[in-house]
Amino acid sequence: MTEEKRENKPENEKKFNYLVIILLNIVVTTASLFVYHNYILKPQQSRSIVGIDIKGFLEKQKSGLVNGKISEEQFKANMDKLEAMVNDLGKRKVVVMSDVILRGAEIIDLSQ
Repeated sequence: MTEEKRENKPENEKKFNYLVIILLNIVVTTASLFVYHNYILKPQQSRSIVGIDIKGFLEKQKSGLVNGKISEEQFKANMDKLEAMVNDLGKRKVVVMSDVILRGAEIIDLSQ
């Protein structure tokens, strides 16, 4: 009878060890999914798309430059303002040309 207890004991320990491994795996997987969903996935989803009418802005600058309404220095200053404005939009916004936006996104007009 003592031999049967010795043989059953390792088998019971194996079952317990498997149960501990499975439970630990479930806990670690659940925790990693929680962290991924709440801290990695959500910040990416909060990005917004913004369109900028660069084509209209450049046409206006070009016509002003050709007609003599603005000088080359003013043109360069306006281009620097455009670059500064795009950089000020921040990391949470994706900036694209307004020509590629069909609907559902904010379009920033650069008219001055």
